Amino acid sequence: MIEPITIAIAAADRQQAYQFAEQQPTLERSQQVYRNTLAVLVIQHFLQLLGIETDLAASHCWNPLEQQLENIADLYIPSLQGFLECRSLYGSDRKCHIPPEVWSERLGYVIIQLDEPYQEAQVLGFVEAVSVSELPLSYLQPLNVLLECLTSQVQPEPMVQLSHWLKRTFEYDWQPPKELVKIMKASINRCAELDPQRSDVPIRQQVEQLYRRQSTQKVHNVPGNLNPQEALVNLIQTTEDDEIRWQSAELLWELDPKNPACPVISAKDLGIYLLGHAVVLIIGILPKSDGRMLILLRLYPPEQQPHMPAGLKLVGLDETGKSFFEVESRPQDDYIQFKFTADRGDRFSVRVVLDDVSFTEDFLV
Repeated sequence: MIEPITIAIAAADRQQAYQFAEQQPTLERSQQVYRNTLAVLVIQHFLQLLGIETDLAASHCWNPLEQQLENIADLYIPSLQGFLECRSLYGSDRKCHIPPEVWSERLGYVIIQLDEPYQEAQVLGFVEAVSVSELPLSYLQPLNVLLECLTSQVQPEPMVQLSHWLKRTFEYDWQPPKELVKIMKASINRCAELDPQRSDVPIRQQVEQLYRRQSTQKVHNVPGNLNPQEALVNLIQTTEDDEIRWQSAELLWELDPKNPACPVISAKDLGIYLLGHAVVLIIGILPKSDGRMLILLRLYPPEQQPHMPAGLKLVGLDETGKSFFEVESRPQDDYIQFKFTADRGDRFSVRVVLDDVSFTEDFLV
């Protein structure tokens, strides 16, 4: 028989759970987020007792937007670069509900029991994987199995965590210095200037053109009560056309880079990897309302260089190593790029090749 471990729930934990819960749109979601938050905090305290480091800020459930979109209760474990799912049940429950959206991309699942006054919780047990919505408690393994799992797993190869970017948490080599930020801004503006549809066109007209280009929606005019920035935010949130959504987001980034609706953009100078050839890789991510992610990959030369090196290849690889796109630069190209849509948990790699040298980076959405 599994002996549960009792963890006290502090007033500060209940206050944090309440703050998250009151931001939710429905009573059902509010109660769900309240219990999920307490479950995560209980497991964080439990792992602290075991000397295992955790990171709440890097957990999906700590993101207010993701709280509203999905039933998640994950806790990030930095040493394993993965997430532990923390699920709760009531005292009379004999099964624990685990939603399908968390059946993958988890190190394991810890089940706790919450009392009604929310003064304490009992950590009941652990399973490494699930494939059913209702997990019988008889399936739980002892907590020492959890400890073995967290301390014996081989750390995966490091990869860029794009979901962390949404919280403005970047890997050290993806936090560009100020001069690289200026180059990024110049590149975005230069790409806009190269577009004949946007050159010398006032901002209001550019926004109107984006609205009119929608082919699957009835609203094709800019709402008269909105300024250009507000109209772009509205278009990003409502259009069914991902290309228009991305172009609207880029234009908004030019006007107001700190607007919450802007794409999250960072860059890396690849000169050191490509034997001194000056090339910058920019990656932009833009979340959609359905939880999917729009991703932009763009290569461009630095500000002082007018064109790309000829024959430079931008290649995308799926998690099996199979190429799903390849773009090659020509002598007249000012930049090359590729856009695609990915689901949370997707893994891919970006490879930049020039002659006999290359650079490869792995990403987790």
